[in-house]
Amino acid sequence: MKAGLSQVETALNRSILIRALVTVVALLLVMPVAVAQTGTPGAVAQPAAETTPAIEVELRQTIRKLQTIRKALEERREQVRNLLEQLEAADELDKKKIGEQISELQLRIRELSESFEKIAVDGISLRSLVDTAEPEFDWREELVQIAQPVLDSLKDATAKPRRIAQLRTSMELHEQQLKVAAKAIESLAQLEQEEIPPSVADGLDKVATSWRQRHEEIRHALEASRDELRFLETEKSQVFETLGAGVYEFILGRGLTLLLALLAGVFLWYVMRMLRRLANIRQRSSRGGAYAAQTRLLLYGYHLLTIVLVALTILSVFYARGDVLLLSLAIIALIMLALSVWRFLPGYILEVRLLLNAGTAREGERLIYNELPFRLTALSLYSELRNPELEGVVRLPLAALAQLTSRPDTGESWFPCRSGDYLLLPNGDFAQVLEQTVELVRLKVVGSIVQFAAADFLQLNPRNLSREGFAVIVVFGIDYQHQDIALDRVPQRFRTAVEEAFGKAGFGDDLKSLLVEFKAANSSSLDYLVYATMDGNSAGSYFALGRLIQQTCVAVCEEEGWIIPFAQLTVHRAEAASSENASAN
Repeated sequence: MKAGLSQVETALNRSILIRALVTVVALLLVMPVAVAQTGTPGAVAQPAAETTPAIEVELRQTIRKLQTIRKALEERREQVRNLLEQLEAADELDKKKIGEQISELQLRIRELSESFEKIAVDGISLRSLVDTAEPEFDWREELVQIAQPVLDSLKDATAKPRRIAQLRTSMELHEQQLKVAAKAIESLAQLEQEEIPPSVADGLDKVATSWRQRHEEIRHALEASRDELRFLETEKSQVFETLGAGVYEFILGRGLTLLLALLAGVFLWYVMRMLRRLANIRQRSSRGGAYAAQTRLLLYGYHLLTIVLVALTILSVFYARGDVLLLSLAIIALIMLALSVWRFLPGYILEVRLLLNAGTAREGERLIYNELPFRLTALSLYSELRNPELEGVVRLPLAALAQLTSRPDTGESWFPCRSGDYLLLPNGDFAQVLEQTVELVRLKVVGSIVQFAAADFLQLNPRNLSREGFAVIVVFGIDYQHQDIALDRVPQRFRTAVEEAFGKAGFGDDLKSLLVEFKAANSSSLDYLVYATMDGNSAGSYFALGRLIQQTCVAVCEEEGWIIPFAQLTVHRAEAASSENASAN
């Protein structure tokens, strides 16, 4: 009963949590609209700022500038009318010259008009907001149209700094032109002080008048540029005052759009992941063969479908919110990703073949990696390689696995030894394996620890005494005077004694076979071959077994009264004599 109540409470809590999330999302969607509706009347109802003495002084200066420019405009227009009247009675040569003067005056009239307008509206311009005519359709340009919102945003962000730089460059040019015009006027003034003919004086008057007009126009243009620059720098100094409003606008606009897109993408990813888990629970079984390959293909196809759906969901949120900039950036990112995928498409096809277990390396087969044999136990994005005889696992990405080739396992040995085995190394050293991994092999040799790289150890080709067993070979000789019993009694007696000695020493169960035969008639002895085949459990006593056989054969000779050849006795007696002398000293 308590378990049922806890389940009901859990379901109610989940239902309340889901309803709260839906309410929060709805409020986030409605908030920008409410702010926009409530913000407009507030903007209209703002009270007009009071006029201060400083503003009145600035307004009077502006009016004087406008009067000066207006007067200059009327003078230029009057000059154009006079030139048009002269144009009718002039010859062909004068007509061309008068036409050039009229064009120059019209250009100056246009500049003065623009300066008049700029000063009148305090430097404000609608140039960046004027709609331009749509160009003719060109399919080559359509490929880059998607980036236009990004470029427009960058252009708007840098419009004011670029305009300030243009104004400063223009002011420097006007200042240089003023200096040149001032020098020209000064030169003309010096000529006017001299006595000159009336015809020349008329021409000088016209030139002087023209240069004075130019000087005045340049001065007006310089003042207009200074006023506009002052206005832009004033706006620039007020940027921190509008920072809070900008942050608030971002939170309710683009920031909210990003948040909604993120929530929608994470929610869809979570739903797809839960569906995959439910499918895995219902279809959980042992993988093998074609079923495993199909499962892997479906799994990665499902991952690809999840990525596509999440991307479409994010794009849909940007589209529904009407944020062209974020939508363009997202599409550009997807296009770049698609181009990169197309570039590496051959490699992806090869990896898909591996996932389908149809490539050069197949699951469950044997392959060579870093000069060591491995079994491909798990085929995935990061495949697993294992050696049954070595500790550890090697994980390879599909790109690295594609460079390897596997073959079916035919029951071959994976490594020449295991941990705890006893070995005979090529140099004759007797060693015990302490640890062996996919990277290194640690041995105990004569009480010391020796370490080899796994691949280097494999090249040593050591003799393993523990895996398949081993044999102990001893050659023992007796004197020629026992020749009459050398072929029957002596071998049988040695064999029985060795078997009894092995049983007493605890090696009876490990003795697989024992061979005692006459080997050869040597120059001073009749030699016998004792060949004992042992189980690998006795590998740690490899040298002790050889000594045990020697001891047993000597004991048999003592019991039976068989003589050991003179050469051997001489050696033993010499050793005994030397030991006696050493003890006496």
